Amino acid sequence: MRIIITRREHLDALDGISRFVFTLGEGMRKLGNEVLFLTHHVGHDFSPLEIWGADAKYVTFSVPKPIKKVVIDWFFEGSKVVNELFPDLIIMNGVVWIRSGAKKIAVIHGNGLDEAKKSKVNALALRLLYSRQDYVVCVSQKVKRMASELGIKCHEVIPIPFKNEGFKSYPRDKREFILHVGTRGEKNVPVSVEAVRLLRERGFNVNLVIVGSGAHHWKEKFKYDWVITKVVDNEELKELYARAIALILPSTFEGFSYTTLEASASGTPVVGSSCIPEEALVDGYNGFKVDGLNPSEYARNLEILLNNFELWQKMSENGKEFVEKYNYLHVSKKYLEVVDRIDKK
Repeated sequence: MRIIITRREHLDALDGISRFVFTLGEGMRKLGNEVLFLTHHVGHDFSPLEIWGADAKYVTFSVPKPIKKVVIDWFFEGSKVVNELFPDLIIMNGVVWIRSGAKKIAVIHGNGLDEAKKSKVNALALRLLYSRQDYVVCVSQKVKRMASELGIKCHEVIPIPFKNEGFKSYPRDKREFILHVGTRGEKNVPVSVEAVRLLRERGFNVNLVIVGSGAHHWKEKFKYDWVITKVVDNEELKELYARAIALILPSTFEGFSYTTLEASASGTPVVGSSCIPEEALVDGYNGFKVDGLNPSEYARNLEILLNNFELWQKMSENGKEFVEKYNYLHVSKKYLEVVDRIDKK
């Protein structure tokens, strides 16, 4: 089967959606399919092999533009490129109107759904675009609920594909710090900084390692010697996961968190916000969920892990077992099963 996996705007974004695209594509290839990647534009030269570890050829057909013009481009230029490639299946990330006879699966990751609620016109446009697809997949039950509130029917929840390879897990006595991954606004770095400051105030001599493209900004803002900022590649990040006592993730939005799965694969318990879907973080199993953004609550749960070795060990083992159900080949097969269901409609 020839499959095109699309990303509506730019595929070079260093985020979970691009990781989803390349991981699913690799799974589809290993199952014997031909996979092509199509995106509106890339912002700069980039190598999927270098950044994502994916040997992926991609096609672009335009340059950066405002989102409304991007959607129009897909209707005209994007549809033309698609039809020249003769796909059997299109899996789109970021819904658009593609004029093609190929089967179409639209994946909803959750980004932009809250914003669409603020505009009846945007909500109507999304409902129209999703209604034109053969099948709509949501990546979590949380995202399905969000879509339903906008009147968008999600046919099935299929979790994100996860490639559980190359992750290490060190014993507790080899772990040295609390890890925070992600520096965009919704990751709420100040909450993590204050939570660790409270821990140190209570006598725990732990550092906070902040990882992300904007990490150094936070080092300048918080001039504590125990705040360590890093910009790392995937292999270095895996080492940090393996050496962290816990991952702190006080996000205000997560459609489905790769960060949580990566920590769990490394045997690192997660202390995260209640916005993390239940498919990624089970309270009391592979970590703790915290309601709201009160740093003292994050500090309290981190303190439990610091004081209770047996509980830490149990959550560590649970996490490594937990991620096995998101194996990228298993998830890729689920998308192929969707094709059979479309054929039977």
